[in-house]
Amino acid sequence: MLPQRILICPLDWGLGHATRCIPLIRELKYSGAEVVIASDGLQLALLKEEFPDSEFVTLRGYNVKYSYSTGAAIKMLSEAPRIAFKILQEHFRLKKIIRDFRISGVISDNRYGLWNRKVHTVFITHQLNLIAPGIFNIFGPLLRHAVRFFANRYNECWIPDSASQDNLSGKLSHGFKLPSNARYIGLLSRFDLSFENGNGNGNKYDLVAIVSGPEPQRTLFENKLLAQLPLRDLRCLILRGQPGKNEITNVRKNLDIADHQNSGQLHKILLKKPVVICRAGYSTLMDIAFTGNRAILIPTPGQTEQEYLATMLDSKGYYVAQKQNAMNLESALTRLEGNPPEKIASYHLLYPAAVRSFLQSTRAGSLNKA
Repeated sequence: MLPQRILICPLDWGLGHATRCIPLIRELKYSGAEVVIASDGLQLALLKEEFPDSEFVTLRGYNVKYSYSTGAAIKMLSEAPRIAFKILQEHFRLKKIIRDFRISGVISDNRYGLWNRKVHTVFITHQLNLIAPGIFNIFGPLLRHAVRFFANRYNECWIPDSASQDNLSGKLSHGFKLPSNARYIGLLSRFDLSFENGNGNGNKYDLVAIVSGPEPQRTLFENKLLAQLPLRDLRCLILRGQPGKNEITNVRKNLDIADHQNSGQLHKILLKKPVVICRAGYSTLMDIAFTGNRAILIPTPGQTEQEYLATMLDSKGYYVAQKQNAMNLESALTRLEGNPPEKIASYHLLYPAAVRSFLQSTRAGSLNKA
């Protein structure tokens, strides 16, 4: 029997959607499937570095950019017609990709248009309850309905979180009516369990700042970090979130910088338990929940999802949160030291079972068509 060929497609909104596809790709390959990766830009570059032996196809994303003055959510609302057209485009482009690459199943990470009646499809999201800004929150029920509408076009909707009260996403994926095809698959981290024995040889840092997200906020965050680091006599590293060059360069005393570190390299660094300074992007939160690092969260300004997660996780005592325009790493670190946050209690690795079930469904669908 020929191996199943699975198309996996992350959203092009920051690197997080690509990084959380990494464990799924590993599991698909481990189960004997051939993986075709569809993306573009930095997301495609990152996944090519992680899986150089895979097949790749360029699938243009939504190309959402933030402005300097307009909040992210308001910017998204203004771009809604263009994004809707992009969703329609990718829906029809998928038909050709399925035919040309002999695809038997599709996993879409937060890309709304990649369902198809001829193959088994999965939609991954932790945002079933989109949070609109300010007065626009009156459209919350409409947004939830829209997300459920698209999620139900797929055969399955996977939520990367736990169904229990010990969860990471809060009201983003709990407390509201779920799509009929939804299931919680546990948290997804790009890090490999094989490193967990502490056998990594990564450099020892006290602070590691991970820069991520769309421009121009990515650069604004990086510049603020450069203005405040190094801190005290702590050895610091800034990762610029620009896949390509992995070399670590010293820029001043106690401050190193690198464009990028692949998953294995970063995992080895985080195993030495530095304090992490990062966005409150969900994929980054899943990674640091996996490694158990203490963290200072700086949500992307105007991105309501990150602002909610940072505030919620700070209130639970997991991490310390600050706003970017009032970022003071000295005070954040003092608070972290004075009242060490609680570690997230559990990390449920449920996704391997979801992947195996998905492959059984795609295999059954292929046999029925044969």
